[in-house]
Amino acid sequence: MLVVAYADLPFRRRAALWDLTSLPVPADVLVYTEEEWRGLDPQSRFARVLAKEVVWVWVRGS
Repeated sequence: MLVVAYADLPFRRRAALWDLTSLPVPADVLVYTEEEWRGLDPQSRFARVLAKEVVWVWVRGS
């Protein structure tokens, strides 16, 4: 899960911009803008699974 400040591309095309081949395991990525992320329903199944199962790693660009 990546949360970016802004994205020009539609949601379905954003992941193609991220090269994940250097990761030691296979991975898929979902790329949300900050606005989209704030708009997610916290009671949705998706949000509940994230809250329960995801390990967050924060990296802020300079």
